Amino acid sequence: MDGKEKTGFGRRRFIGAAAAALFAGVAIQITGCTTDDKADPPATGEGDKTATISDNHPAPHKAVITKAQLSAGGAVTLDIQGAADHGHSLALTAEQVATIKAGTMVMLNSTVTGAHQHMIMFN
Repeated sequence: MDGKEKTGFGRRRFIGAAAAALFAGVAIQITGCTTDDKADPPATGEGDKTATISDNHPAPHKAVITKAQLSAGGAVTLDIQGAADHGHSLALTAEQVATIKAGTMVMLNSTVTGAHQHMIMFN
């Protein structure tokens, strides 16, 4: 083995599932945070984009880029803590925001916290 810890969904399975969903025309969306959790971002509104998060926790992270952020078109840094007991952030360039707005898939990694990170996919 390469010494990396093998847990949860895994990057390889996540990418395979994302590709399968893309070819099938299915948008994968993981949600499940409760609205009574103070760390949870506001409910998504019309035009907001919610990402799929690999190796998510039972109290899940949540990544949302709002319609206003998409319309502004600049670089965005998202806090993806959601209902998890720890946070990660995700930095999107202006080009990535435009790509997400256009409906094209963008995949990138969150920051590392607690010796792990998550792959985030906007589709």
